[in-house]
Amino acid sequence: MDRKHFLKKTGMGMAGFFGGFGITKPLSIRGKSDHYQSKNWVWITESEGTVDEWKSRLEHLKKAGFDAILPQENFDNIIPAAEALDIEVHAWLVSLQRGSDKKVQKEHPEWFMVNRNGESSLEKPAYVDYYKWLCPSRKPVHEYLKEQAQELLQYSEIQSIHLDYIRYPDVILPIDLQPKYDIVQDKEYPQYDYCYCSVCRQKFEEKYGSDPMEIEDPAHHEKWLQFRYDRVTTLVNKLAIMVHEENRELTAAVFPTPDIARNLVRQNWPDWDLDAVLPMMYQNFYDKGIDWIGQAVKECRQELPKTTRLYSGLFVPSLNEEEIAQAFEHAMGAGADGISLFTDTEMEKPDWKNLRRVIRRG
Repeated sequence: MDRKHFLKKTGMGMAGFFGGFGITKPLSIRGKSDHYQSKNWVWITESEGTVDEWKSRLEHLKKAGFDAILPQENFDNIIPAAEALDIEVHAWLVSLQRGSDKKVQKEHPEWFMVNRNGESSLEKPAYVDYYKWLCPSRKPVHEYLKEQAQELLQYSEIQSIHLDYIRYPDVILPIDLQPKYDIVQDKEYPQYDYCYCSVCRQKFEEKYGSDPMEIEDPAHHEKWLQFRYDRVTTLVNKLAIMVHEENRELTAAVFPTPDIARNLVRQNWPDWDLDAVLPMMYQNFYDKGIDWIGQAVKECRQELPKTTRLYSGLFVPSLNEEEIAQAFEHAMGAGADGISLFTDTEMEKPDWKNLRRVIRRG
């Protein structure tokens, strides 16, 4: 099951439920002069198509007020189409989650994270079969991801390397996803708690004098928590140096607020050397209403450097035609620089119409 189908499975069908729960009343329609000036992005999950087919698709996005796309493949056709329409191309790189990377699974099984039960995520992945994760403590993993990023940078037109799944597996799933897997996560359980591989254990013991497998309460052990935050931060900042030397930007898809990211996936992204961050503010995953998106933006802004741009990630299957515009206004009103949709192919005509009403062009 790929990322798109996983997210559709966990999000589709929720729009009707959330349409009558916790949703704020529509915001007033502003006059044209009061519209927000924004830069808007789209994650691309369906990348096939010729140059001409991509020109047609991107022309629609351009008219709707979108300026940047995040594809994973088919760059030879997408790039010339995007250039013709002055749309930025950012290369979407799935990083530590390597569920579809058969080559590295076969050649380097030792690279994969291990949970507190001593089980490799390669052999016994949590939640879904593709949850197979590389350990960020391993230097060969750093080199492997640098090589992958460097391959993408061979396209001079690519504006940024966009990191996704740059974290640990969910030690606790968002509250609304737990029933879908028939689990209750009222605390951190060992089968979801990573990484306890030999390298992580050795590095932690060298620094702090104890084996993390012997920690009585790992969920509240500040040094062990910080150690794992730092593993990912070190990796990201190494990639940032490489990318910036090529005069490109580094961007990332991250969990929706700094606290949620740290608590659920060991992701301390305010410390990363990013040019722009795209927090996935999928309100339905957290049993929240549309107005929570604005609250999430404010929480992000409290910790982010002022120079780091923020684009609110919106989950289209959870939003109806009115809510998509409301979500944009809540994000922009709280200080976002724009939005990013997951994905354009989930949008219907009324959705585009209501977004155009609130997105200013020219």
